[in-house]
Amino acid sequence: MFIVPITPMEKMEFSTTEKVTAVKDVKENAFSSILDSAIENFKEADKLSDIDGAGLSLGNADDLAQIQINMLKAETMLQTTVQITSRAVNAYKEIMQIQV
Repeated sequence: MFIVPITPMEKMEFSTTEKVTAVKDVKENAFSSILDSAIENFKEADKLSDIDGAGLSLGNADDLAQIQINMLKAETMLQTTVQITSRAVNAYKEIMQIQV
């Protein structure tokens, strides 16, 4: 009969809160950076659209097609930003309704 000696157990460290917090920060930063970049892109397109609109109203417009393209870009970026925000809010609401 062979008897195996008992080996001491190693201490287990449960620091999941730190890991979860780190992962949470990375995910929040990723989403917030995407949303921030979308907002910044919209602001730039909106400024360009406003400048083009002012130039058109003053009669300083050279390329009407480019002015229309810039205005449509600004409108599309605004719609995209609104959709991203509303979908994020809806996802948050669904998560909050989950019963644990």
